[in-house]
Amino acid sequence: MLSLSQASRALRASGEPTRLRLLALCAAREWSVTELAASVGQSEPRVSRHLKVLCDAGLLRRARRGKWVCYEIAREGEVAGFASALLSRIDAADPVRRRDAQRAAGSARDLRPEAPRSSRLGRAVAAFIHDSAPAARSARLLLVEPMHLELLDAAAGVARRFTIVAARGAAREALQEHCDRQGLDAEVRARVGAAPQWDAAIADLGGARDGSTVEPALRDLHARLAPSAPLWVMLPYEFLESARGNVVAHPITELRRLLAAAAFDTEKLKPIDEDAHVLVAFARRRALAETAA
Repeated sequence: MLSLSQASRALRASGEPTRLRLLALCAAREWSVTELAASVGQSEPRVSRHLKVLCDAGLLRRARRGKWVCYEIAREGEVAGFASALLSRIDAADPVRRRDAQRAAGSARDLRPEAPRSSRLGRAVAAFIHDSAPAARSARLLLVEPMHLELLDAAAGVARRFTIVAARGAAREALQEHCDRQGLDAEVRARVGAAPQWDAAIADLGGARDGSTVEPALRDLHARLAPSAPLWVMLPYEFLESARGNVVAHPITELRRLLAAAAFDTEKLKPIDEDAHVLVAFARRRALAETAA
């Protein structure tokens, strides 16, 4: 339970309008001061002062990520529970909250590390792939931008051979090293290139900013997959929040819509909150005749 002094400090910190907006943004993911300042339309020094108040109250935590100093909501302790309960009572369709989230998505940097690594999130996504995989292994699988080494092992369980596409050189080196160490039958490339259709695909779209970048990626995957081929896709939860007119779509609803727009039928979908908040989906490529119909 919170003491009176803790409760008073948390209420004072979160009771100021800008600080409440910052708290809501930091509940979605971690941000730098620069990104938060762009999101709320205020100067970096002013936002830094607000962030210090929130950190001193135990509502936010501060961490260094390479050259970046980042802020995210506190995940443990009684004060963290207070913040979670408070934000759960704020309407996701609130126009100020929605505008801040849209600005944040536009200024967001890619939070993925330079090279793939093992992680709790990777293990959770790999378990989802394992649980939803068809009984028969595919012949050839396309693995797009995997930033969790566990996805390579999951791919090996789905297909006899797979091709990995990673744009960054450091990522390709780490992926090739893991494949060699584990004896995986895989090829690592910088780009997809012209190739026959794949029998399955796994796409880590953790670098996506919003639906406008997700939908073209899904359409490209549709063009590269055989009819009825399985697809597993992973996306940041908060960047799937979409506003169309006066309607705000829930991230799960939005992911289903994006998959359907790219001619995929969603069969299974799950939110995962391990290291980051993501949605993972299992879908199948719709046949051309079904798409035309």
